[in-house]
Amino acid sequence: MTDKKVSLGSESEWCFRSETTTLLALSIAQIHMSLTEGDNSINTLSASFQELANICLNVEKLAKNDESTSMASIVGEVENMSGQINSAIVAFQFYDRLCQRMEHVASSLENLAELLTDDGKFIDAQGWQALREKIKQHYTMKEEHLMFESIMKGSSAHEAMEIYRQSLLESKANEDDDIELF
Repeated sequence: MTDKKVSLGSESEWCFRSETTTLLALSIAQIHMSLTEGDNSINTLSASFQELANICLNVEKLAKNDESTSMASIVGEVENMSGQINSAIVAFQFYDRLCQRMEHVASSLENLAELLTDDGKFIDAQGWQALREKIKQHYTMKEEHLMFESIMKGSSAHEAMEIYRQSLLESKANEDDDIELF
């Protein structure tokens, strides 16, 4: 992602309460994003496993059939099964992303708590700037950077989620469901 600094604005515009609220909104948005992805992936997994069970029943029926045409049907069902397994593997990736996001949220909140307990730092805009940069550097996923930039520009957690959803729809339209094992 970009290496540009995230600015807090001028010293006169800066307020530690506002900055705390902004960083908490970022954590809230990360949690909501993780929950949404988790729900979507669980639904995909459920549908895949139901379809796999149906395919297994079909293969069993075909295998019991003595006709020579059943072999071609079995091959077709096995190909369907392979496709469902690939879909399930892709859906399981949500857990890896969930763990990464929750680690980022926990780390951000720990760093925020550390800043808030240091009387000298929590009233200093440079301490908050350093915290923003530290949070941003931990992000590895495109969606996290998008959400971070959105929140830092003043979007609410809800607005950032809408931006994320739109980005997700656009990326799904452009991708081929590549399998990435974690």
